[in-house]
Amino acid sequence: MIKKIAGLIIISCFTLQITGQVKINLNTQKSSIIWEGTKLFNFGTHDGTVNFKEGEIVVKDSKIISGRFIIDMNSIKSNEKENWVFDLVEHLKHKDFFDVKNNPTSKIVFTNIKYIDDGFVQITADLTINKITKSVFFVANQNDEKKQLETRLKIDRTDFNITYKSQGNTSVKDHIISDAISFKVLLNFLK
Repeated sequence: MIKKIAGLIIISCFTLQITGQVKINLNTQKSSIIWEGTKLFNFGTHDGTVNFKEGEIVVKDSKIISGRFIIDMNSIKSNEKENWVFDLVEHLKHKDFFDVKNNPTSKIVFTNIKYIDDGFVQITADLTINKITKSVFFVANQNDEKKQLETRLKIDRTDFNITYKSQGNTSVKDHIISDAISFKVLLNFLK
């Protein structure tokens, strides 16, 4: 048994050396996702954070070749200080939005990565929210010195069956919530 385990370790190390691939784990404590939702015909906005549970990238020759990240939907918070913020966060966790009881995590998996300029990367990924997976596209800035990847992206929440007060479901303009949710994402990796 010990010989088999030692053999597997040697094969794994040899494969890693041949391919030159290195797996780098996400530093979840120093990474962040800032979300923002807005009203469609009003100036009201809400913003806050949600945390990563875990994640990793695979790098070859200083270039990312794959990535996989799990988001802890129970960690969703609002940056606002008003008394009603608790109700807002509970509503976001409700089945009207992210149905966190039945979907405690979301995930994003890189499916295509293309380097376009000095430090800039075009990434296509599968994003899963509410057990629905859709392809998303974004451009990220890779900072090798800081071991960071930074990006912004927008999604259409209705693609993930989040239709509460959506354009198609609400007739009173002042109460319509934009279908777009924007995210500012900073990924820090362990050194």
